[in-house]
Amino acid sequence: MESPAKGLILSALVLTLLLPLSHCSSKQATGVRPVKPEEAALLSAATDPWPERWNPPKVNLQMLPEDRMENLGNLSLQARDYESSLINFLQILKDHPERYDLHYKVGVIFLLTGQLEAAQRELALVLAHRPEMLEAHEALGLVHLQQKQYQPAMGEFQAVLAQDPKRAKSRHLLGITFLEAGQPGRAILELKEAANLDPRQVSTLIALAQAYMQQKDYQQAVNCLQKGQSLAPQNQKVSYHLGMALAALKRYPEALEAFLKAGDEAQAYNNIGVHYFVDGRYEEAAKCFQRAIELRPTFYAEAQANLQRALEKLHQVQQN
Repeated sequence: MESPAKGLILSALVLTLLLPLSHCSSKQATGVRPVKPEEAALLSAATDPWPERWNPPKVNLQMLPEDRMENLGNLSLQARDYESSLINFLQILKDHPERYDLHYKVGVIFLLTGQLEAAQRELALVLAHRPEMLEAHEALGLVHLQQKQYQPAMGEFQAVLAQDPKRAKSRHLLGITFLEAGQPGRAILELKEAANLDPRQVSTLIALAQAYMQQKDYQQAVNCLQKGQSLAPQNQKVSYHLGMALAALKRYPEALEAFLKAGDEAQAYNNIGVHYFVDGRYEEAAKCFQRAIELRPTFYAEAQANLQRALEKLHQVQQN
């Protein structure tokens, strides 16, 4: 990395990339599904008190020297105050449009805030003048990935690896792109190489497990996730995906234990209930959904809907 600020930006980009993948079609067809980690976070946030917002004093940027504005922009970026960071960087670029390092940061801010077309324009400008900037290739690859343009994304990550084959981050991102594109075999090859280059990167182990899950190689997925759990015992994403892999192997007690580590107890019982439901064990599923409702009676609509479906199926089975 050329600077600590750029390292910070790319760390944030990788975190935004790893979204939970959709589950297998057989589970979607049932109408019941586990609660994803990000949904659980939203549920928790809905009950938390609103934080007090700090309103910083207004600053006339035209009165500040450029180095001060750039420092403020970097500090705001580190604090994820993207609006303030963008204002500072754009003010400098008015007088110094040749500052491609700042164009890069502006492009990253647009990417992190979902303004993908603007991000693509800024990053393309950077690469037109600084094609050797590996971080810009990675960021543009992420823009394409967010747009589900998999071939251009692969091209950007492969361009980085052509210059630096041992760059673990690009190898990881290339593997993620193959995974999102529905090519788990190629994803596994890239992610295994990324894991060899950076053995302690838990996000790579999660992605590798997801690729094995796509191939229905659940035991290999469990192996990856158990390794991730040894590196980060409190990582809830690891526990969630471990629960999914164990449940796919019908190791339900172990799966429930993993789900309990991934979030609150109600969510865990709902998730394991879904797997009982898919397995045709409707009585166990109904008990799990009922337990989830007891734990969160006024807030857990997902479990209530799942319970109704489980009871209907159980009634059909009993009639037959």
